[in-house]
Amino acid sequence: MKNVKLIVPIISLVCAAVVCGAVLLWAPVCAGTLELANGNMVPMRCAYTAKVAVLLALVLAAVAVAALVTKRPMTVALVLLSCAIVLMTFDTPLSVGVCKSADMACQATALWLRIAGGVSAVAALAGALLNPDRKRVAE
Repeated sequence: MKNVKLIVPIISLVCAAVVCGAVLLWAPVCAGTLELANGNMVPMRCAYTAKVAVLLALVLAAVAVAALVTKRPMTVALVLLSCAIVLMTFDTPLSVGVCKSADMACQATALWLRIAGGVSAVAALAGALLNPDRKRVAE
């Protein structure tokens, strides 16, 4: 149980690497463009989601490294960043989302982001609950 402080940031670091790898290497978003009414071409929304996901993954990695170096849990930051990575893949007022068509490449990217973000968030929450140094309320 004493290794929980080390295991959780390592899991989050691996999940951040998975997010970057999925977006940049094995499951990149579609390279399609949309034509605007004035004739200009712009990237599809999944291209912006991929950029934000990489930035969030880099911040997640930085927080995980800081947690490893300082040996402090940083649970709140890890959970919020992990949830933000998951939230980016859905179409909400707080996120960009991905293309709605189920047969586009960005759906595979979204799946990888949701899995990696979910694993990181669950690991951080489990680490907070299993941490032997956490404060408990006496009965």
